Amino acid sequence: MRKRVRIIIWTILLVAVAVLVAVRWQAWFGMPEEPEWTGDTLVYTMPTLTDVEAQEALAHPEDSVLTLLVLGDIHNGLTQANYDTLAARVPEVDVVTQCGDWLERGQGYYYQALLHEWMPSALSGVPVVACPGNHEYNKGISKELSPVWDEAFPRPDNGPQEVPGAHFYVDLPGLRLIAIDTNPLVHLVHLTRTLTWLRETMNGAKGRFVVVMMHHPVLPACKGRFNPLVYASFRRALGDADLVISGHDHSYMRRSSFVVVNAAGRPKEPGTGLQADVRDTVPVYGVLTVKRSNSVSGLTSNSPQDVLQFTVHRLDDGEVIDSLYVCHD
Repeated sequence: MRKRVRIIIWTILLVAVAVLVAVRWQAWFGMPEEPEWTGDTLVYTMPTLTDVEAQEALAHPEDSVLTLLVLGDIHNGLTQANYDTLAARVPEVDVVTQCGDWLERGQGYYYQALLHEWMPSALSGVPVVACPGNHEYNKGISKELSPVWDEAFPRPDNGPQEVPGAHFYVDLPGLRLIAIDTNPLVHLVHLTRTLTWLRETMNGAKGRFVVVMMHHPVLPACKGRFNPLVYASFRRALGDADLVISGHDHSYMRRSSFVVVNAAGRPKEPGTGLQADVRDTVPVYGVLTVKRSNSVSGLTSNSPQDVLQFTVHRLDDGEVIDSLYVCHD
C-alpha cells in the first residue's frame, strides 16, 4: 500500500513539474516577459515589396543604379538617429534588406520599439525586404514565427509550397533577391522542397544577378557557430549565387561570395582558425549596387557590363572595410 502511495505521489510531482516547465519554458529559456509598452499604439506595417506595382516603382533607365542598403543583426539596437545617418550616407537607397534578428524577440513590444525608431526616420518610406532570424521566432514547446512578422513584413507568395517559414523572392532591376528562412528547416521533406525551389528560382533569374539572404550562415564567422545542416544543404546549392548574405554570428566575415554581416548585435570574437578573405568585429552596413558600366573602381572592359558592387562600411564612421565586384557580360 505504501509503495502505491509513493508511486502516486511521485507521478503527481512529475506531472506538476512537466506542466510548470511547459508553462514557464519561454521565461526560463531566453524568452523574457514582454515589457509594458508605454508609447502610442502603432500599426505593424513596414513599407515592403509585395507585388508587381511596388517592383515597377523601382524601374530605372539602363544607365542608372539600383542601390540596396544591407543590414545584419540589429536586435532593436539602432535608434532613429542611426537610421537618419544611414539615409544620409546612402542618399539614393532604393531598398533596405535585412537578414534576420532585427528584433530582440518576436513579441509585440519589440515590433513597437522597431517602428517607434524607424517610422520617424529618413528611411521610413524606403521599401524593406527582410527574412526572419531565430529571435523573430517565439520559443516554447514548439518554435513558431511570430504572427506579427507577417503583419509587419508582408511578402510575395512565391515560396516553396507546404514549407513553413518566410521563403520568397523579389525581382528588381538587374537583380533577383531570394530570401531563405533557415529556422524551420529541420524536416527532410521541407529541406528537400526548399532546395528544389531554390534551384528553380536561381535558374529562372533570366540574366539578373542572384543575391541570396538567409539568417544562419553557410560558412561561420565565429568559433562554435558552425551549422552542419545549413552547410551541408546550401554550400553547393548556393555556389552559383553572385552573393550570399547572412547574419547570426555578430561579426563581419567574407569568404569568396559568402558574407556574414552584423549591424548592432553585440560583437562576438571571430575564430582565428576559420578561413576568411576579410574579417572584422565592428558593426557594419553594406551598400549593394547594380549598374551597367565599362569601368568600375579599376575594373575595365571594352564593352559595357552589368556590374554588382558590394561595399562594407563601419557603422560608426562609414569607412569602407571591404568590397566585392561581380560582372555579367
